[in-house]
Amino acid sequence: MSHPDRSQAVRVQPPLAPEEDELLAGLAGAARVVRRLWPGQPGPRSPWLPCEKGCCLAVEERAGADPVVWLRFLVQEVLAPEAREAKARAERLGLPGGHRLDGRVLLIGGRRLTVGGRQVRVMDEPQSTER
Repeated sequence: MSHPDRSQAVRVQPPLAPEEDELLAGLAGAARVVRRLWPGQPGPRSPWLPCEKGCCLAVEERAGADPVVWLRFLVQEVLAPEAREAKARAERLGLPGGHRLDGRVLLIGGRRLTVGGRQVRVMDEPQSTER
């Protein structure tokens, strides 16, 4: 995927390693990589795609794939696992982890996803009162 608009992307520091990039693209069902399944994944396809530089993730909203649930899963399992089993699984696959995420993305339906470090939060955007 080409580099997305920064206002609609979550920055990843340090940038993704090639193994992480390939895994995330596979979970999203990208055509250029082998489709991957991960224990406990929240659905068949992730809505999060890495950019070509590995420095950010952009959401491609899909029916039945909640971007908030998916991003929390990716942080806990791939990008910055801390639980013993998740960390061991990532290490077996050569995934370095230890990433920090930062950004805000306006989601379909008026929700705003905010990410800082390992924390993923979502808020409803206030409705405009102008007519």
